Amino acid sequence: LYICRHCLKYVRKRKSINAHHAKCTAKHPPGDKIYEDHRVSVFEVDGRRQPVYAQSLCLLSKLFLDHKTLYYDTEPFLFYVVCEHSPNPDDHLHIVGYFSKERDSPE
Repeated sequence: LYICRHCLKYVRKRKSINAHHAKCTAKHPPGDKIYEDHRVSVFEVDGRRQPVYAQSLCLLSKLFLDHKTLYYDTEPFLFYVVCEHSPNPDDHLHIVGYFSKERDSPE
């Protein structure tokens, strides 16, 4: 399984991911940048407005968290994606973690 580190598109073959990388224009997660310093940035991704990205993020998590049950119904959630700045100025941001919360949650 090959996953684009920028847009989270997943494919089965190395040839396919190489072709995807040649045309992928994503430099950071979709959504609003809500925090930035010299090392990290945090993006708020709306599961309603970016369902494919949110679903891909959840499926990636499922590889590491066996009890993860959220895959496709991402609409009621906001995702906060933490990205590390690459030391190479020609490179982009790299996802290092995320958390999610229900949109209408009081917390």
